[in-house]
Amino acid sequence: MQLNKIADVRSGLVITRKQATKPEDAVCTYQLLNLKAVTDSGGIDRTALLPFHATEQLANRYLTHAGDIIVRISEPYTAVCITEDTAGLLVPSHFVIVRTEPGKAQPEYVAWYLNRDRIRKKFRLSCAGVLLQIKPSTVAEIEIRLPDLVKQQQIVKLNRLAQTELALLEKQLALKQLYYKKLIEKANRM
Repeated sequence: MQLNKIADVRSGLVITRKQATKPEDAVCTYQLLNLKAVTDSGGIDRTALLPFHATEQLANRYLTHAGDIIVRISEPYTAVCITEDTAGLLVPSHFVIVRTEPGKAQPEYVAWYLNRDRIRKKFRLSCAGVLLQIKPSTVAEIEIRLPDLVKQQQIVKLNRLAQTELALLEKQLALKQLYYKKLIEKANRM
């Protein structure tokens, strides 16, 4: 079935229309999600978020909610599932917002599905122009295989486990590199 049968899919806000020229002219200030804040592993680096000074209070539909899936419209087309920790961020037009209907699909399962190589390849093939950006309609019309909710939850748990283990391995690799660098420096001083 197509994703738009189980979710509302829309574009983020074109922020240039709502940006205050000076911070002191702002009516509201938001934390802006940007391309650098989205990690390749499907997370959000909160240290890379930027302040956005708005000329008016912005519609709630442009802010992240727990359970939303945010998809980059440019390479690598990473999908991120929003948690309580990352709720309330302003989503610019560099992203597509996917809000699943409760009880139809696990948001983390949908994010995992959209991050699959096969789906990213479909996104690449659907691009037109120099920028290689996908349209919200491309995301909305993607065919999604949706098993029952129990199977979705199993896949989500396995994916979480895999992400945790890979993060630990990356940390261990960095520590090993530092260890050997220090060991070689110490040997060189002798």
